[in-house]
Amino acid sequence: MTRVRWVWLVLFAVVLLRTAWLGDDALITLRTVLNATHGYGLTYNLHERVQTFTHPLWLGLITAAYWVLGNIFHAAFAVSIVTSLVVFGLVLRAARSATQLWLVGGVLLASRAFVDYSTSGLENPLTALVAITTLAWASRDSRGGRWLTGMWIGVSAAYLTRPDAVLLVLPAALWALLHVRPRKTAALAVALGLLPAALWTLFSLVYYGFAFPNTAYAKLAADIHVYERIWQGLIYLLDSINRDPVTVTAIGVALIVVTIERSREAWLAAAGIVATLVYVVWIGGDFMSGRFLAAPVLVAVWVMVRARRLPQAEWWPVLAVLAVAAIASPQLPFRSDRTFDVSGTHSGIVDERGVYFQTWSLLKADRLAFADPEWPRWDGHTKPEYVLNTCGLMGADGLSWGPRTYMLDECALADPLLARLPAVWKEEWRPGHYRRMVPDGYRESVQQDGNLIRDPKLAEYYTALRTIVRGQSLWSGDRLRTIWRMNLGQLDSRIDRQFYKFDGAVTTLESMAQVQPDGTPWDAPGSRTFQTELAVIVPDQLKRRVLDISLDSDDRYRLTFLKKNRIVSAVVVDVVPRDRRVPGLASHLVTIPERARKQGFDTLVVVSIAGDARKAVGHLLLDGDPATAIELGRRFGASGR
Repeated sequence: MTRVRWVWLVLFAVVLLRTAWLGDDALITLRTVLNATHGYGLTYNLHERVQTFTHPLWLGLITAAYWVLGNIFHAAFAVSIVTSLVVFGLVLRAARSATQLWLVGGVLLASRAFVDYSTSGLENPLTALVAITTLAWASRDSRGGRWLTGMWIGVSAAYLTRPDAVLLVLPAALWALLHVRPRKTAALAVALGLLPAALWTLFSLVYYGFAFPNTAYAKLAADIHVYERIWQGLIYLLDSINRDPVTVTAIGVALIVVTIERSREAWLAAAGIVATLVYVVWIGGDFMSGRFLAAPVLVAVWVMVRARRLPQAEWWPVLAVLAVAAIASPQLPFRSDRTFDVSGTHSGIVDERGVYFQTWSLLKADRLAFADPEWPRWDGHTKPEYVLNTCGLMGADGLSWGPRTYMLDECALADPLLARLPAVWKEEWRPGHYRRMVPDGYRESVQQDGNLIRDPKLAEYYTALRTIVRGQSLWSGDRLRTIWRMNLGQLDSRIDRQFYKFDGAVTTLESMAQVQPDGTPWDAPGSRTFQTELAVIVPDQLKRRVLDISLDSDDRYRLTFLKKNRIVSAVVVDVVPRDRRVPGLASHLVTIPERARKQGFDTLVVVSIAGDARKAVGHLLLDGDPATAIELGRRFGASGR
């Protein structure tokens, strides 16, 4: 058995080397490590304390490896590969039969989620290691204070690896808490276990001004309706079923094995898997296919190899089911070579290794591909040499341009102000890429290290934010008071969320009530021109029946009805036929869709879907509203219908 384990471990090492790559999100962390080790602080951008990483423990390991190896890319590859080998070895060691060894090797080598994110430079290997060691600790017979402290150290380690990784081990930790007496001993044990996480949170609150990573605020402020998020999360699971059937099948089989095993250890591990899957669906999944399933499939395999009650003969059907799933897989990891190149997007979800393998993989590397970047030490200057707007490729561009270029991240993952603005509304949005409107004067503000924002209320908000993220003294009374006010939301009213949500293209129904005759030039006074969409805020009212809208006659539009950020319904307004078309604006009488009538709506978004650059709304008359209903009834007799 020992020799067979070593054979599987060597095979896994070969597969890791053949598939090893670095993703752009990992390169963001590498830029932070370079800044921290060259005098800029634990930051991403120059002279701006913003936590762009979610994995302080993982960042610490890469930093330590960088000090030893002297090359940031070698450090990332080394930490990923070594940690993944340790994880694979621990699971192999837990297997007690040749059948279970085949189960471990077969499933994990065939799981694209597990293999792809065993490298990538992201924290997945450490998440897996923390999860299985904590679950193994939970299975010990001890029930004392030291045992409980160990459980909650596992929770802290999970939190410091990635906050949502806590879900994998929290059920076991809570169960442990309920079974330790006396209560004072249990409370002390939990406090000691959570101390590492508490200390980091305190450091983050003082240094960055906020308890959580900037990415959390960026995603929480996106204003995506919960129903849309859940649907996108289900699509994320379906995407994995399509691209990586082994992973989803293994998780499902493990949950079935738990119902047969019925051991405490199995139930607690299954609870962690289910909690993680529910969370993944709740947040809308991710744009990286399989990333959030890498740790759950590892825990699923751990559950199966720790099973004791399933007879040996019944493991063969399990292996057969998993083999069928492997045959159905369009791309098995152990068959990947240097020609690997998978493109294509499904609802904003991509095969991230397929995207970056041709440029950021070991197999495609030449002698200079992973040369350590030339990173100058901080010279005391606080103004950047350049400001580069970007949304995506924050890692690769950040390393390429160096520390003296300010990366203005329109997706807000690295930007403290934009993270607190709502995402620009889009009918089709991509997980993790929520673009923000850049306020007028903001680019000049970061270029000059000042506050040149033209929106007076937002400028007031940014002044407070600058005190937190750019203040010279961490301990000044003004900064600490501002941190308190900001975290309590006392300054949130300075943000005009409707304005920034619709990219500044927002108006009210009352302002659109002046009728524009057909044939009026599209850019005539009183018309509202826009680039891609225009949002009209309307009073929420049920049973509206009809509207009249004046649009540029040679464009095609979609009218989208929203209620509390959720799409209720939509209707297309087509181009006026050529034989009836006159240049300029044309009125359209539109019947409001049934769902919008019954549920109501508070925003009408006019979206341009085809046509030229001349996009405009002349007027909008809406049934049931005093500002427009009289004119609508006079023109079309709608009010008496």
